[in-house]
Amino acid sequence: MLFRTLTALGGGWTSGGRSLQSLDNAATDVIFSVGARVHSPPDPHQNWFPQDGSGVSVTRREVPPLVTVRPTGAGPSAFGPSPYRNQELLLGTRVYTVPRLTVRTGDGKPAGRTQGDRPGVRLDALPAGNTADRPTVTARCAAGGEVYLWAPHFAGTARLADAPAGAPTGRFRSDPVSKIAAMQRLGTVPASGRLRVELSPKQPSTVPDGAVGCLDTARLNTAVERLTATGATRVSVSGGTIRAELPEGATGTAVVAAPRTAGWRCATGDGPAVPAGKYHGLIAIPLDGSSTRLTCTFHPPGLRLGTVVGGMSLLAVALLGVLTAVRRRRESGRATEDGLYKRA
Repeated sequence: MLFRTLTALGGGWTSGGRSLQSLDNAATDVIFSVGARVHSPPDPHQNWFPQDGSGVSVTRREVPPLVTVRPTGAGPSAFGPSPYRNQELLLGTRVYTVPRLTVRTGDGKPAGRTQGDRPGVRLDALPAGNTADRPTVTARCAAGGEVYLWAPHFAGTARLADAPAGAPTGRFRSDPVSKIAAMQRLGTVPASGRLRVELSPKQPSTVPDGAVGCLDTARLNTAVERLTATGATRVSVSGGTIRAELPEGATGTAVVAAPRTAGWRCATGDGPAVPAGKYHGLIAIPLDGSSTRLTCTFHPPGLRLGTVVGGMSLLAVALLGVLTAVRRRRESGRATEDGLYKRA
């Protein structure tokens, strides 16, 4: 569930999905209640991307509490192909413009369409040393929005053309078999509203339909205020347990900002703990308006069965040891009696 949820929101992964790439995105930080984020330069011990002189930085933002209250529940999953719309599904409001794109090759020609299960346009690798004939993506958005590029099957770098010094470079790691790239922030829509993204593909890549999303930060801040106003008044986390105090008379669905993986059990008030439900992939608990306390605890799946089996195995080993010691003692006693009989 963690893998599927983060991928649907624009996340990336390596090693066939066993290792997740960081999703550096303002909307998902709000969804998962991430109030501070560390931004790091390229790993100097890897050769995926050259060093760009950037250092470690920290950004902070206002986010809702870890537990929020939504007016209604949802099915196990209603995610679609667009990660921008999927993020909005969890926020409960529209915050993105997903504009129509024009993608051209380095010589200014329209890029060809891909075939199969990766719809979009196809780009060839940029020849080594060629920095002039970059493919481009152009679109229009409202000025001042944050520009994001989602291209899970693109390998290389992306930058806003004519971006000011210090603007971020999007670094995309993918391959046809074991990696898909995470969504990347590229900067701010210029005053003209016309944005142009320059791409530097390192290998044959695909830019999907709906690759660009322009985030309206004012709408996102409004969503934060709404979720905070109806969310938990206090949250504490200890080990594998989350405790929250809810507003009086809260009804609907309490949503914990964490993927609903197997092993989560939740209780409201003094009620019994039951397996947690799902709200578009997150932990969800129905509320009836009478309880103001929520407790969710995680137990690794199979822990109880494993403990029982392990205890029985340990008991079997102990019994075997006792039986072996008794048998040796009996054999030793018989040998002693046989020796005394022969001497007599």
